[in-house]
Amino acid sequence: MALFCASEGAALCGGRLYGPDIKISRGWKCDSREINPGDGFVALKGAATDGHLYLHQAIERGAKLLLAEAAELERLNIRGEAYSGVSFIAVEDTQRALASLAEEYLRRVSPRVAAITGSVGKTTTRELTAAALKNRFRVHSAIRSFNTLVGCSLTILAMAEDTEVLVLELGTNHFGEIEEMVSHFPPEIAVITEVAPCHLEGFGSLEGVLRAKLEICGSPRLAAVVFNNDNCLLENYMSYNFDNINKIAVGSGEGASLTIKEAEVRLDENGPRTSAVLCREGKDISLSCSLFGMQHAYNMGYAFAVASWLGLSDEEAAAGIAEISPISGRGLCKRSASRGWVIDEAYNANPASMSAAIRNTRAAAESLGVRKWAILAGMRELGESAAEWHHRIIGELADFDGVMLLGEEWRGCGPLPEGAALFSSLEELISKIDYNDLNDKMILVKGSNSYGLKRVVGALTEA
Repeated sequence: MALFCASEGAALCGGRLYGPDIKISRGWKCDSREINPGDGFVALKGAATDGHLYLHQAIERGAKLLLAEAAELERLNIRGEAYSGVSFIAVEDTQRALASLAEEYLRRVSPRVAAITGSVGKTTTRELTAAALKNRFRVHSAIRSFNTLVGCSLTILAMAEDTEVLVLELGTNHFGEIEEMVSHFPPEIAVITEVAPCHLEGFGSLEGVLRAKLEICGSPRLAAVVFNNDNCLLENYMSYNFDNINKIAVGSGEGASLTIKEAEVRLDENGPRTSAVLCREGKDISLSCSLFGMQHAYNMGYAFAVASWLGLSDEEAAAGIAEISPISGRGLCKRSASRGWVIDEAYNANPASMSAAIRNTRAAAESLGVRKWAILAGMRELGESAAEWHHRIIGELADFDGVMLLGEEWRGCGPLPEGAALFSSLEELISKIDYNDLNDKMILVKGSNSYGLKRVVGALTEA
């Protein structure tokens, strides 16, 4: 592949290059605090801050290529000694320019592209898919939940020039977001993990969520779609649409092309293990991974389906899936005491993932003979139906031995479980945890990421 240089990128974006003509493909960041020597830095204007305020910090940390608005660069003497050896691409709109650079680099490297969306399980399925493929292909995927247009652009620009398969994650909280991403970065195979109540402020209803997720099928290169056959809305829509592409249905019910026959979760001194037996065309396939939760039977199925579509044998795909490492904030099981456990689900929450986490914690605690506790923060972006969904979650906690709730979302949702406590601040909640009573107790920690429950996980495990 011919080197993609900054001068070409500037011309592509209608911008101008200042400084050495260096290659564009490298690690790119939009947070100056994350810059490593040699990285690229894109200055983005957001609601809370402006990346142009941190150009100096990015350079001090070693950034060698900066994408910034021309009007902002005019205020800097970028020909000064402090900027020697640093390259700038001056453009009108940095977000649009970043996407254009990533689109062109993707075209040049030309890997096969798999993209994953859904209300829950996107990141885990992305990680499982990359794991399934890595023993056969040179695979690139995001290092974390880079699932916006900016995030996907950063992921692509960090891709090695010999990448054979790119695995993207596509998130959304408004209509048209996924449509825009697939117009820039069209996948060959798409996965829709689930359609569940999530970002209802933007979508209004489950039907709205379905419509938003289906935007992934607008890819002009789409040849196959993998989807959750046990979701009635999704299964019904797929049964009457997209007959021009290969449809791979994963689920436990009738009509699935990849049927989940059995699934179990174990938790012991060696950590968690989720195993499943899937069946395709009469042949059983055993899958297993070191993740916690029955929902991972589906996620493993999606990853297996993508790997099979891309040409891996059943044995190759299963071996890759088995090698995945637990993911922080998504069911990571940690010790709080010699006989105590913390289930770290602190990354985020919506009603579907919250219910699954509660069920998994209940089953694991009962199998180990320990008490089950839940520390839950509110679920945000649920719109007018927020109170109803929080009320439903409260109803699922009746048999828990202890419940601590954080956030105003829980107020007015009906009576709390006996002994449950409601807190207005994270500091107050942390101060009320009994750190001397963690043995024989399994504690689920889950809530919307903005509540900062990682601090609770840290407090429990450090105790």
